Amino acid sequence: MGGSLTWGMHRESQATLRTATAAAHANISKDMSFRKWGNSHGGVYVPPDKHTPPNPYLKVPDRDVVTTTGKALTLMNPAYMLRQIQSDFPSVYGIKSRLTSLKPLNPINAPDAWEAKVLRSFEQGAKDFLEIQQIDGQPYLRMMQPFIVERGCLKCHALQGYKLGDIRGGIGTDVLMAPYWATEREHNADLVLTYGAIWLLGLAGMGVSYRRISRLDAEREKAVNALRELNEELETRVAERTAQLEDANKELEGFAYTVSHDLRTPLRAIDGFSHILLADYADKLDDEGRRLLNVVRDNTRQMGQLIDDILKFSRIGRVDIAYVDTDMTSLTQAVAEELRPAEGKQQINIAALPAIRGDRAMLRQVWVNLLSNAIKFSRVNDPALIEVGGSIDGDEAIYYVKDNGAGFDMQYADKLFGVFQRLHSPSEFEGTGIGLAIVKRIITRHGGRVWAEGRVGEGATFYFALPT
Repeated sequence: MGGSLTWGMHRESQATLRTATAAAHANISKDMSFRKWGNSHGGVYVPPDKHTPPNPYLKVPDRDVVTTTGKALTLMNPAYMLRQIQSDFPSVYGIKSRLTSLKPLNPINAPDAWEAKVLRSFEQGAKDFLEIQQIDGQPYLRMMQPFIVERGCLKCHALQGYKLGDIRGGIGTDVLMAPYWATEREHNADLVLTYGAIWLLGLAGMGVSYRRISRLDAEREKAVNALRELNEELETRVAERTAQLEDANKELEGFAYTVSHDLRTPLRAIDGFSHILLADYADKLDDEGRRLLNVVRDNTRQMGQLIDDILKFSRIGRVDIAYVDTDMTSLTQAVAEELRPAEGKQQINIAALPAIRGDRAMLRQVWVNLLSNAIKFSRVNDPALIEVGGSIDGDEAIYYVKDNGAGFDMQYADKLFGVFQRLHSPSEFEGTGIGLAIVKRIITRHGGRVWAEGRVGEGATFYFALPT
């Protein structure tokens, strides 16, 4: 729990930095777009006043004009326009922007120490720069991108020796980190509370189980010591204690179900945020970034399937068996029709099967798992042949599913029906390693047995027997 919480808080910190970085990018993009618009029009004419006097650094013809109605206008070049917008309309969210250059026409655009360092890095080939720094005792995320000389810039800066494509200077933005970190602290507090609650729930569950089992052991020991004198009473007490132990086991299964169910919440969050990143920030990710996010989403889906199978496995042990007369032939044919691949490469032959009394829903799950396995592992052959049959042998009805697929080594046959036991790598054949364990649990609860035979590369046959 501690490791998971630490990782979650680390991811929250990364998300905070990404959010602040996105805000900085958006602010710079806005300023860049405004500057390009100004360049495309060669600046704009406005009435001069005390706040917007004629630009003394703009030495171009027609800087100051008078309209036909006698109204005086002065030309604002793009840099003048952008600087005034940045100073007149500072962001209420703590984002500040400004233009700067190592060779400014206007001294007000001279860089500070950090900006000068970044501008020199641009001249050495850097594309942008990002760093967290203290400004007036407050933490800021500082970002700068270079200004490239365009044709509209030469009107003012050609005299400085600039040519098209040169780096004229940079546009920077400073994002106050305090509100972002405050939000991060709130999220981390929620994480701590959530994990703390789950941790306490786990401790409580283990404590209850431990005390229950300890008490049962102590009482059983007393019953054994009293065997000689109270043989008849012992039988009653053993029956009572066995019932209590079954209740304790059911509680443990219920606890496992609850914990597995709670794992879905962070899993949905991982999948959801990965989807948001792919949808909203795809243009900011390179191919490797998008590939890695898709790997994350594939793994979350696989883990979701694993949780489903675990819950299914746990549920089978709790549900009462509803015995009904079951036509195994029609049941198997219906399952095969649902599972048959669209391309039809697998040929599934189903012989007449003995009918049986059992839980129809559980037995359907047995056929789903066995036929799914056969279809999956027989894909390696063309044509792929799957055979289903059965017969009565004494007081048992024996059924089998045979395929000509990948097969397995018989020395590992005892591992096939264990939970999470796989004889093939997930890269070869998908799956969670729980399907055959579910089959064994269902058949065992019906009083039956399961086994398998196979050879590597020659296919496999899975059997199960149920009492008639």
